[in-house]
Amino acid sequence: MIQKTVAYLAICLLFVTTGLTAATARTFDKIAAYVNDDIVTKRELDVLVNQRAIELQQVYRFSEREARSEAERQRGELLDRLIRQMLLLEAALTLQLTVSDAEVEQYIQEFKKRYQIETDEEFRIQLNKEGMTLVAFREQAERNLKAEKLVMGRIVPRLQVRDSEIQKFFEENRDQLPVKSDKVHLRHIFIAFEPTQTDRDAAYAQVEKARNEIATADTDFEDLAKRYASKENPTSQAGILIEASTEELSRFPEIFQNVLGNLAADETSEAVEGNEGLYLFRVEKKDDKMTAFRYLIVPLEISPEAIQMARERSVEVFKKLEDGEDFDTLAATYSDDAETRENGGVLGVRSLTELNPKTRRIIESLESGAYSNPHETESGLHIFRVDERNTPDLSEAEKQQITGILRQQRFQEEWDAYTDSLIANAYIKINLKE
Repeated sequence: MIQKTVAYLAICLLFVTTGLTAATARTFDKIAAYVNDDIVTKRELDVLVNQRAIELQQVYRFSEREARSEAERQRGELLDRLIRQMLLLEAALTLQLTVSDAEVEQYIQEFKKRYQIETDEEFRIQLNKEGMTLVAFREQAERNLKAEKLVMGRIVPRLQVRDSEIQKFFEENRDQLPVKSDKVHLRHIFIAFEPTQTDRDAAYAQVEKARNEIATADTDFEDLAKRYASKENPTSQAGILIEASTEELSRFPEIFQNVLGNLAADETSEAVEGNEGLYLFRVEKKDDKMTAFRYLIVPLEISPEAIQMARERSVEVFKKLEDGEDFDTLAATYSDDAETRENGGVLGVRSLTELNPKTRRIIESLESGAYSNPHETESGLHIFRVDERNTPDLSEAEKQQITGILRQQRFQEEWDAYTDSLIANAYIKINLKE
């Protein structure tokens, strides 16, 4: 990550100083800033602003108008960075840092490779378009490498990262790091939203109405099924003709097997309660090898009264927990989760990243041995308990990732501090109004 930053610095130095390099040409341009014995012209700064606008469009997907507006807003910041880069280059020249011909040649080859320039002739043509010769480019490359050596010598040695800093960064930023998440041994008590008898009676009345329509009128079963289907599940297979072999039928839900096994062709079942509501089946054809059937579902709507009853039950259970009663015992007594209530509501070990965002926010705040307030979902209310919490050790790859982030942050801090010291000892006059 640090190498990329240094390379970016070198490229910026190259681009911002390759506009009008001849002193005679710059004389006729407006001056944006004086930097010791050098100047920044308005045209050079305009080039930098244009480059930033292009970057905002291509990399950050700004519109052309938004990119231009934002780049213009950053004009002062771009000038500040340019001045710092100029002072770095000046310091490198003052210190008489040396660069070999081999290093310059390697720089040029890497530059050509980065911008997919395949031949020397293509490179020469591109330089001419920028108003440069190969000799001038080599001279600028040498200066850039000297500035890079200055950065590498003054700043990079300060970028060491300790293990304690890596761990601290992880603890403070774990939510933003996709590579790692705590694992928790989780339990719950689930209070379901159950339909009242009034809710059930209303659903059964709907099923009888559907049966009467089938028996007394020439009603299309598929249209009827869609009319009664749940609004939450509009793409259900309900109403569609399903043809299943005996083997295929054996893999269907148990409720399908039980009802269809007892129905003959052209028969319609009574209402059968299942996971999604009340089912009504009709067999169209049937023989020893295949059954063709349709079905519809009348949802068991949960009334506001039923929801309120579940909320009151969850408050009652929570109060018992607050009074010190055993979580396992309460789960066995009150939980509506048939799969977990007999073993104390155990959900097993879960990574926080596996949980939906709302549930994760509840669990993240719980320490080992703590339980949550009742947490309401579409199907009911959960009281979660964290038996144990485990923060896995960071792998070497994850340590390297965090090290790269910290080194990048520190590089920017050190670069700012060092160039601040150069600015403090330089003559600089900003003339942006011109």
